[in-house]
Amino acid sequence: MKMTKRVSARKQKDMSKVKIILILSLFVLAWTGLWGRALYIQVIEGERLAGMADRQYYSREKITGKRGEIFDRNGVVLAQSVRSKSVYANPFLIEDREKTAQALSTALEKDYNRVSALLNEKRSFVWVSRKISDRLAHRVSEKDIPGVFIIDEHSRIYPQGHMLGQVLGFVGVDNEGLEGLEKSLDETLSGAEMIIVLQRDASGHKMTLMPQDPTAKVGGQDVTLTIDSEIQFAAEKFLAQAVKSYGGQHGISLVVHVPTGDILAWGAYPHFNPNNYRSSNSSIWRNRAAVDFIEPGSTLKPFLIAAAMEERIAKSDSLYFCENGTWRLGRNQIKDVREYGWLTLNRILRYSSNICTAKIGLDLGPAGYFRYLDALGFTTPTDLPLPGQARGILRPPHSWSKMDLATISFGQGVASTPLQLARAYLTLANEGRFTDLNIINDGRPNSGSGQQVFSPHVSRQVMSMLRDAVEMDGTGTRARISGLEVGGKTGTAQKASPKGGYGDKYVASFVGFIPADNPEYMIMVIVDEPEPQHYGGVVAAPVFAEIGRSILSSGSGLRLRALPVPDSETVVRNTQVDNGRFSVGQRRQSVTLGDQMPDLRGFSLRRAVESLLSEGVVPVLEGRGVIVNNQSPAPGEDWREGEVVLHLSES
Repeated sequence: MKMTKRVSARKQKDMSKVKIILILSLFVLAWTGLWGRALYIQVIEGERLAGMADRQYYSREKITGKRGEIFDRNGVVLAQSVRSKSVYANPFLIEDREKTAQALSTALEKDYNRVSALLNEKRSFVWVSRKISDRLAHRVSEKDIPGVFIIDEHSRIYPQGHMLGQVLGFVGVDNEGLEGLEKSLDETLSGAEMIIVLQRDASGHKMTLMPQDPTAKVGGQDVTLTIDSEIQFAAEKFLAQAVKSYGGQHGISLVVHVPTGDILAWGAYPHFNPNNYRSSNSSIWRNRAAVDFIEPGSTLKPFLIAAAMEERIAKSDSLYFCENGTWRLGRNQIKDVREYGWLTLNRILRYSSNICTAKIGLDLGPAGYFRYLDALGFTTPTDLPLPGQARGILRPPHSWSKMDLATISFGQGVASTPLQLARAYLTLANEGRFTDLNIINDGRPNSGSGQQVFSPHVSRQVMSMLRDAVEMDGTGTRARISGLEVGGKTGTAQKASPKGGYGDKYVASFVGFIPADNPEYMIMVIVDEPEPQHYGGVVAAPVFAEIGRSILSSGSGLRLRALPVPDSETVVRNTQVDNGRFSVGQRRQSVTLGDQMPDLRGFSLRRAVESLLSEGVVPVLEGRGVIVNNQSPAPGEDWREGEVVLHLSES
């Protein structure tokens, strides 16, 4: 009996041992399994799983700084960036892609299939809709869809609408400049990029808050232009009226401050509104003044005259025979609009004789003429920061025939951009010193080369001829501004035909200066294919006068540079009397300034302002026009205290 008990106890002890070994084995196996699993997760699958966790709880967002704004010279905003909402999704966080696609397509008013395709992409970031309205953004926010997020971006807007549209250009959806100044100044205007990491909760909501606006450090630089919005408005308004009135294809107007080369206005028609660039085509947003060629026509003649005088081939009183309107050169025939006989150099430019201009060109020779055109910049683009500027078309002089030289002398057979032509006139107005155009108002002086193309004496003589072309019986009489002497040159250029030769289409142009002596402004007007009238003196010259009157009556010029102050206390205005052969200066009534307010009623704006500036008084101008109609204080009253106001009218 005892033996049996001992055997049973031993068996129980042996079974306990087995159980312990079994449990230990199972524990070892489980522990090994856990370590194996941990090894698998941490080492083998660690990188992949960490990436999945990152995508689930962290997101990396690219923050782009706010694009810099563009202002005119007076602080008027021309282009600015404003906050807008955009919707994106992380497809890995979306629970039901079909329902999410249906909800988003309804809220955003987008095609369901397109949204569904976006949500099925194997990426952690997809744009669903960018730069949407606040109304649509609110719809999406209300639905609180997991995996769908709304962030702030910047949209580019142009508060002045079509004003300066072709010059400003526009940006794409990623705020990258695509045209105009937006493109050429993109590096300056663009904000820097910053990658930030955001932690999210299980629902995908942001948990980490940035201590400050990350865009504050990375914003782009602002740019100030030389443009004056008030002058720009006038330049666009009167240009548009002329193009529509004469049925032209398009038009260009340019206003330049002569002493500095600053562009104050740059008009183009048809208008282009960069806010709606997607609905426009390239022919509308094309900046024709910078990239299109025109044959200058008669507007090139002043430079030939100046070159001939500089080379002492001709003088202002040199006589040329204009062949009574028709001249045969080889097998070709050159004609004038009117039949002229003998004309002096002054009258050749005043009446714009093609025949006599061709004869002067033949005397000057191809090499000499080319040298001056090259020095004036007709073979190089301007320094303006604009994309796609053209260089001009001017063949080497050794390839010119006699007929080539004759036609280039009166502006046919050569092509330039309107900007190149404007720069050449700017050089002439600055006493022959090469001066480039400028549109960036950075406080630095214009970096023109300063090369003396024409001597000051010759430049002043040619400028005097341009004054006679307007103020006497020349081709530019419709550019006159009452009460002020102006100067300028008309141009009527035939357009080349696609079939070869010249067709029946024309470019009408006028380039002029306000005032004629010591000019403050240069104004260029070009109208393409006007009908039925096509002469520059009829189509473009009146636009010059309208823009000029608007500038003078607005008082903008006094903010740029005070009008010249006479050396003495007597303000004298000289006029020209033409007896048919000589121009004789004649003195008009003088104004003596004393302690009492002089009677300036009936005076021209320029004359009245000069009188007051000589005493250190800058008047306030009210009304529109260039003639003083009334004044305050009244004549005879003390004028040294308080404000002096001049009331203006057109006549």
